[in-house]
Amino acid sequence: MSIDEADRLIAAALRDHARVAAPPRLRRRLERRFVRGERRWVLPTLTGLAGAIAAAAIILVVVRPAAVEPDAATEAVGDHQRVLAARGLGVVASDMHQVKPWFAGKLDFVPPVTFLGDDDFPLRGGDVAVFLGHKAATFVYARRLHVISLFVFEGDAPSGERTIRGFHVVTWSAGGFAFALVSDVSWDDLHVLRARLSS
Repeated sequence: MSIDEADRLIAAALRDHARVAAPPRLRRRLERRFVRGERRWVLPTLTGLAGAIAAAAIILVVVRPAAVEPDAATEAVGDHQRVLAARGLGVVASDMHQVKPWFAGKLDFVPPVTFLGDDDFPLRGGDVAVFLGHKAATFVYARRLHVISLFVFEGDAPSGERTIRGFHVVTWSAGGFAFALVSDVSWDDLHVLRARLSS
């Protein structure tokens, strides 16, 4: 007998076999035991997943570091580094009577800076910056080969002195304006310039 003939005989025998449906009671018992039993893992899995999500949320709330408010000294160092990296200033001039009028229309205030620069601290120019979310006037002075940035904006800054990433920073407030002086010059040079700016 060939394989084809055997397949034909098997197919004919299966056709003749009557298929009888299982009684409803047997069917329900089998479904309860085998079909619903396969889902027993769902509830523990969902419970574990919910617990993991809740733990992650708690960790994010409790362990997450609080947002750090930028302070004037740190902002001054960052802005000073931008001044150092810039190819040029908004206005390059050694005369305050050319620098100060340049800010007209660019700022909502007149910067209260009257120090014109001198042989020790010549004025190099100025620019506009965003300092602690405010528009600020930037005055750039020099000391030998060093650059000194003075940032002036409306508002307050706590008085203080700090060294951040090698730059010395002096901050103070006067007359409704905040000032931040930053450079890598010595503290003595920075104190002398601050005294001249305040006089």
